[in-house]
Amino acid sequence: MKCPYCGYQEDKVVDSRLSQEGKAIRRRRECLKCKKRFTTYEYIEETSLLVIKKDGQRQPFDRKKILSGISRPVKKGR
Repeated sequence: MKCPYCGYQEDKVVDSRLSQEGKAIRRRRECLKCKKRFTTYEYIEETSLLVIKKDGQRQPFDRKKILSGISRPVKKGR
């Protein structure tokens, strides 16, 4: 993490806490060069799964489509 005061690359984490109902981590850091403290927030990056079709089209993943595609042949096999 780059210090916002002096630009030094090295720091140490002084304190870590969950914040925003557990959706972020708040960290208090201290620069090893100028000894000033600053706060950073780390957020979880949520990415949705995409299915790439044979024709190259991309669609959001749908669990229901997968389950129905599997259950159809199973039902016919009985």
